[in-house]
Amino acid sequence: MAKFHFKFQTLLEHHRRVEDQRQRELAQHLRTRMIFHDQIREMQDTIRDSKQSLADGLVGQVDLTRVGQFARYSGHAAQRARQIVVRLAGVEKQIDEARQLLLDATKQRKSLELLRDKHQAQWRYEQNRRETNELDELATTRYARHLMIGGVG
Repeated sequence: MAKFHFKFQTLLEHHRRVEDQRQRELAQHLRTRMIFHDQIREMQDTIRDSKQSLADGLVGQVDLTRVGQFARYSGHAAQRARQIVVRLAGVEKQIDEARQLLLDATKQRKSLELLRDKHQAQWRYEQNRRETNELDELATTRYARHLMIGGVG
């Protein structure tokens, strides 16, 4: 039996590879975003713990060196957090772009798959039609032979 061959199979495989690449790119941007969120969360936890420790140190004799260290650390952490937030905004934009590219790649792949399915359905229809015609021809030939040998209807 004949086998279906989609003439755009190479193009379809290319679009699948592009879609896979777009998925990997989006995953990388999402991972970067997760890392930034983790860094911010870690800084917040450290500042909270430092505040608690500093509050405990304010009971009784106050250690001004410790207060100064906390103030410097807090300022540094706030600056670092602002930098991360700026970078995070850039990553969010990259995520949106990567999602759009992935959506476009998926649409292109699906449109080729629909075309392939349509061609395959047409091919099946033609195969079935040819097979039916061959069977009809065989039956007609057989019946004609039967009549020639001497059989009646």
